[in-house]
Amino acid sequence: MDRVRLAPVGLGRWARVLARAAQRGDIIELTSCFSRSEEKRAAFQAEFDVPRAAARYEELLADPEIEGILITTPNDTHLPLIAQAAAAGKAVYVDKPIAHSLEDAVAIADAVSQAGVVFSVGHSARRLSGHRMMKRWIDDGRMGDISLAEANFSNERGLELTPETWRWYAAKSPGGAFIQLGVHHADTLQYLLGPIRSVTAHARKLYTKSEVPDAVMAILEFESGPLAYLGTGWASPGVYRMNLLGTKANLMYDLDFTRWSESHLADEYSSLHAQAYGEIERREVELPATDMFREQLEEFALAIGGSGRVEVGAADAIRALAVVRAALESSDRGGLAVDLGEVIEQAGAGSVTGSR
Repeated sequence: MDRVRLAPVGLGRWARVLARAAQRGDIIELTSCFSRSEEKRAAFQAEFDVPRAAARYEELLADPEIEGILITTPNDTHLPLIAQAAAAGKAVYVDKPIAHSLEDAVAIADAVSQAGVVFSVGHSARRLSGHRMMKRWIDDGRMGDISLAEANFSNERGLELTPETWRWYAAKSPGGAFIQLGVHHADTLQYLLGPIRSVTAHARKLYTKSEVPDAVMAILEFESGPLAYLGTGWASPGVYRMNLLGTKANLMYDLDFTRWSESHLADEYSSLHAQAYGEIERREVELPATDMFREQLEEFALAIGGSGRVEVGAADAIRALAVVRAALESSDRGGLAVDLGEVIEQAGAGSVTGSR
C-alpha cells in the first residue's frame, strides 16, 4: 500500500512526539511541514528526514501531494487552521482539545462536515491498554454494574508557566489543568460509562502565578447512573490513574506519567489490578502492548485512504470539552450542578453530539 502523505503544522515538542510515533510504522509518510519559524522548519526537516517545508500555510495547503495535516498548535488557533485546511480539501488531525471554546468547536465541526473531509481529534488516552481492558471487562460483564469511578491526571506544568507561554492565559487555555489534562479523562470516562448528565466542580488557583487554576475537582453524574470524581492539577509531580468500582469487581489503573510521550513504552510502566467481590487480594491484570499515538495517527491515515474509520471525531471531542465548560461554570456558581446537555445546547452543539 502506498503511504499516506501527511504534513505536521506547528513544529514544537508535541509535533515531534507525533512524528516519532508516525515513523514507528509504515503507513504514514511525512512529506512536508509548516511553522512560521524558518529555524523550526529546518530543524524538523533534519530530525525527521522530511523532504520539504512550506514557508506559508497557504503554500502547504496548495501542495497537491499532501493528503492530510497534523495540527499541534495552541488551542485557540485550531479553528482558523482547520477551517482553512478543510476548505482546501485536506483531511485534518488535531491534538486535543478540539478547541479552547465550545463555540469554536462547533464552528470546526461545521467546517469539516461541510467540506466532507476526514477529521480526527487526538483523545489518545482511551487507547491506553489499561482503558481498553477496562472497556472489555465492562462489556463482558466481569465488573458487574459500575457505581463509582475515580480519576486523576495532574502534573507540575502550572509551576513552570511564564507570560511567554500561551497556557498562562485564561482566554487561551480556560481551566488550565482541566482543559489540558482533565479533558483526557472526560473523554475516556464517557467512552467507558456513556454520556455525562451533570457536573459539579470547584476550581482553585493556589500556587501557579498564571491566570488559570492549578487545582480542579469535579463530580460527574452519568446518564446511566454512576458517579465519578475527576481531579486534575498543575502543581504536583505527574499522576495518571483511574479506578472503577463495580458490583462484581474493582479495577485500579496507574500509569507512570514520565513515560506519557513514549506511547510505545507506556504500557510497560503502567499497571492494572483487579479485586473481585468478596476478596481482599488484588491481582495484576496482564496488559497487551499498545502505542496510542501511532495507532490514532495510522487510523487517521487509513480513514483518508478509505480503509478505516476515525474513532474520535467532533461529537466525542465536543462532549469532552463540554465537561470542561460545565466544570468552570459550576465553580463560578459556587459548586452548583451544571447540566451538560444545557451547556452543549447553549453552544449550538446539540445537532453535532445528538444531545436533547
